[in-house]
Order: sequence, then structure tokens, then C-alpha cells
Amino acid sequence: MTPFGWAVFLLGATTAVGALALIHIWTRDRVDGLNLRMWLVINFLVANVLSGFAHVLGWSRDRGFYEAMSGTPAGATSGLTTAAWSTFLGMCALWAGLTIPRPRILAAHRGPRQVPRRPLIPEQLYSFVSHHRVSMGGLALVLVAAGAVGLVRVMGATTDQTGGRIISVDGGNARYAFLAGWLPWGITILVLALASRKRVPGPAVWNTIILVAGLAALGVSATWNGGRSEIAYVAFPLLALMLPRINVLRWPLIVVGVTVFVGFIIATTARRVGATTDPWSFVDWQWGRFSMAAWAENHVQFHGALHGETLLSALLNVPLALLHFAGIPAENPFRSMVQVSGYDLLGGEDQIYVVPGLSAEMILNFGLLGAIVGYFVLGLVSAMVSDAYSRSRSETNRLLLATVGSTLVFQGIVGQLESLEVFLTLSILPLWGLWIVERIFGRGDTKSPPAGIRSSPATELSPRTPAVHK
Repeated sequence: MTPFGWAVFLLGATTAVGALALIHIWTRDRVDGLNLRMWLVINFLVANVLSGFAHVLGWSRDRGFYEAMSGTPAGATSGLTTAAWSTFLGMCALWAGLTIPRPRILAAHRGPRQVPRRPLIPEQLYSFVSHHRVSMGGLALVLVAAGAVGLVRVMGATTDQTGGRIISVDGGNARYAFLAGWLPWGITILVLALASRKRVPGPAVWNTIILVAGLAALGVSATWNGGRSEIAYVAFPLLALMLPRINVLRWPLIVVGVTVFVGFIIATTARRVGATTDPWSFVDWQWGRFSMAAWAENHVQFHGALHGETLLSALLNVPLALLHFAGIPAENPFRSMVQVSGYDLLGGEDQIYVVPGLSAEMILNFGLLGAIVGYFVLGLVSAMVSDAYSRSRSETNRLLLATVGSTLVFQGIVGQLESLEVFLTLSILPLWGLWIVERIFGRGDTKSPPAGIRSSPATELSPRTPAVHK
């Protein structure tokens, strides 16, 4: 069979496996408050499979940075077969990681409080923000103001942009970039503080108004560094916590929000790639990572594997950034993923806006086995985070876990490991700070049950709903 035939066959097989995975996840008897399993599989199918079909079958005329169909026969010299195998085996590994038995974080064990049989409704959470609404609201306003200042400074000081997206800033403005990155979390905490005024299920209109206002503010705050997946990334935690509070208005808001967001994606992509009548180019160019896996295999054949270089670069990135902020000059001795792809595809390590994705990075470092292990670990960690969210009784825990889960969904498959580390540490420092503050000052508030919990048969312990500490 030719490389083209193998690619079509394996992409079709991956589609079937993905559909079975979605059916299994949807029907399994488990409470999953974040639905991370479902979102990860869907994102994998869009990023690797749909874009793969668009590229291999020629649906898209504008096929990104790398042509995976070169050679005779088509794909013979471009790593196409490896890309197809990595897609199929990666889907199987991701499904396995999402469903096998795994260790628990925030492990459940019996304690003095009872857990309701519906552990995901907001009235049964302990909310540090609602117990300290004035101070938390004030802190949120300070973060919003500081983030707004950082956003204005970054937008006004840099000219290194691609299609309206700021790619990098000079050293003097890096601190303002971090402030701008913290703006979404100030908005999120402020929305939770306003929503905590009325914690009963009734005020759906009030909660919907502040949620819509918060989403609009998040949209503005995230456009400077991307504007599509970044908006989804910062909106995901807020939606996870607020959608259960708006009752009958939930589905109308979801339908309208999805429609607006899809329109925004189309408009933003068209502005960056130019006017086009090719609808598949939006998928293959922006979300497509299939052809990048082929590029990685081709790069390994000609230049050799990197043997973990970009992973070492990712591990050192945050410590070196902290040294840099302290005024200590320190350069990363290893190349990042985007430096490798920028040099190879565009001719310069400063061209750092080509992000190949997880499949390509794992293949580039460790070959096909690396892609399999990478997706298995991603699935395993995501399942642990999702289950911890469902067991948690603390709104602060859930906010942090939802943000980590959002990072895994929107950066884990299509991003790079270096950005994943930054997103989980420096970019969400306000949320880690809130989590630490609750650990220190919230203990006295947790002696009594959260609002909405009563001693009744509905909250009695059962073998399937063990008591948990926050």
C-alpha cells in the first residue's frame, strides 16, 4: 500500500476509534464535572484527524507550513506514513490514559462532613470568595487594574505582531506581559465575587448578566496573545463554575456563545491568512497538527532526533525567567520547540509563531514511541484532574483544577511543552495565590457545612459517594 493509502486508511481507523472513545466516555457511569475526557478526544479529532483528511485528500488549498504529500508516490519522502501511525496510535493511547485505573489527587476519605449525592451543584461547595466577598472583590479589582495597565503597555510598546497577535516583547516589557496575562484571572475572581451575592438557584438572570459581561471582558483580555484558543482557555474555568448557576438560561447562552465564538474564529483566521473561499483552510492551517507530525519525522530522518532537548528547554524556561526578572542574566542552553520549527520551516529561530503540537514534539525528540507515551500521559493526567474536580468541595480547588484542565485541553495537544509549563505556573500565579490563601485563612470557615447543605437523607453517605475534604 502506498503512503497515501496508509494515511487514508489510518485516518479512517482513527475516526472509528475516536467515535468509540466518545461513546464510551459519554455512557460510562461516572460523574465528570469538567468533561475533560470528551473535550480531549474531540480536540484530538479536530487537530489531527480532520486536518489530516483536509491535507491528505486535498480539501484545503492552503495547507500550512509543510507539505506532507511530497515525493513519488505522494508522501513517500515527507514522513506521511509516520504521521498517520502517530495519529492512530496516539488516539488509542489517549483513550487508554483517560480510562484506565489511576492514582487519585485530592483523595477521598471519610471525614466529619457529609457529601451530597449531587456533588457538582454550586450550592454544595465551600466558597472562600463568598465568605470574604469584599476582600476578594477588592483583590480582583486590583488584579484587573494591574492587568489592564499591563495590557495597554504591551499593546502600545511592541511591533512584533503577526495578524494582530503579539508574538514576543522586549525585556523591559516582559513584566507587563505577565500582568496582562493575569487580567483574565482578576476578571474571573471578580465574577465569582459578584455571583456569591446570591448563591441560591433562583437568580439565573443576575448570574447570566455577570457571566456574559465576564466572558466579554475575557475576550478583550485574551486577544493580544492569540484570540481564539486563548479565549477558550481562559473562559473554560469560568464557564465550568458559572453554567450550573444559571439554570434554564444555560443552553440558550451556550448556543449563542458557540455561534459568536465560531464567527470570531472565522473572522480572526481570515484576517491572518487573507481572504479565502476555502473553508477547510481554517481547520488545516490553524488547528492542523497532522502535517507537522510528518515534518517532525522528516526532520529526524535528515538531522537526527533531539533526544529530549525541547523538554529540557521547557523545564528550564520558568526558572530562567525568574532569574531574568531578578536581574540575573541567564540564557537557556537548549532550543525550544518553536525555535526548531521556526529555523527549519521559516529560516530563523526568531520566527517562533509555528507551534507544531504534541505529536510533532514527541516524534522530534523520541520518535513514534514518544508520541504514544506522550498521549497516554496526557490522558492519564487529564483524567486525574477531571475526577479531582468532581470530588472537590471547594470552589477555589475547582477553579484551579478547571484552569489546569483547560490548559491540558487547549494547549496539551496543539501547543508545546514549554508554553504548557508557563501556563501552569507563572500565568496562573493569582489562582495559586488564592489557593494558598484559602489553605491558610479558610480553615476556620470550613468547620460548618457550606450554604445549601442540610442533614437529610439526600446528603447521607453511600458507598459510591464517600466524604471528602476540600
